[in-house]
Amino acid sequence: MRNRKLIVVEGLPGSGKTSTARYVKEILDKQNIANRLFLEGDLEHPADYDCAAFLTDEQYKELLHKHAEREQLIERHSEAQADGFIVYYGKLMKESDLFHGENFDAYDVYSLPLAKHQQLIKSKWSSFVKRAADGDEVYILECCFLQNPLTVMLARENQPQSAIASYIHELHSLIKPLNPLLIYLHQRNFKDDFSKVIAERPAEWLDFITWYYTEQGYGRSKGLKGVVGLLEALELRKTYELAILNDLPIDHLLFEKSSTDWTTIRSRISLFLQSV
Repeated sequence: MRNRKLIVVEGLPGSGKTSTARYVKEILDKQNIANRLFLEGDLEHPADYDCAAFLTDEQYKELLHKHAEREQLIERHSEAQADGFIVYYGKLMKESDLFHGENFDAYDVYSLPLAKHQQLIKSKWSSFVKRAADGDEVYILECCFLQNPLTVMLARENQPQSAIASYIHELHSLIKPLNPLLIYLHQRNFKDDFSKVIAERPAEWLDFITWYYTEQGYGRSKGLKGVVGLLEALELRKTYELAILNDLPIDHLLFEKSSTDWTTIRSRISLFLQSV
């Protein structure tokens, strides 16, 4: 695969990212190409943070002191930074109920001020690229390259399109040594299809994503409300993502799902991967 070490799958909620990422893995498995798949929300994600908090040195010391009997567990799921520590609290909570009372959400990497958040994300990508470049595996990652930056910079921070594009180009510069491929799925009639997405997912998911897109930076500035406001914000996100992708010097496969059936999509992906 021409030394390709990274395949990223992107798209709006319900576009088929997870199914596509799993299909890519299936193809690589059949070709006997060593690979690793990381879906959205994976606590072991090598290039992103999920359920991870950034604590200052003082906050980290307080956490160790408070849970002295679990000090080794905390250290095992922590990562030293130049000015603090990343604590993977999702892993801590899986191993001990004692941590469920901690207010890790306030320090989550995705709740930090934008500059600090981006610093940590870029550092994470850099570390991942160094490891992946030296290895023999192809990494398949879902939604961490476009979706996560767009949600933070557009929905939460209401940043202009130019700033968002500039940041994505920075991330692309970091991953370029891995000769990445980006697969993007989108629906022309996303608003019409969204009812199916809602039906397939828990109510808590809809409540959270609606809050995230309508009651923070962008949504608040536009007075967006409810699912109607959510759809408006997601349509703008799709517009931004497609514009960025059009300008990004990265190999990519673009699928307009509303007019392309899954058989055709899978066939194109399979042929592309076999050809490179």
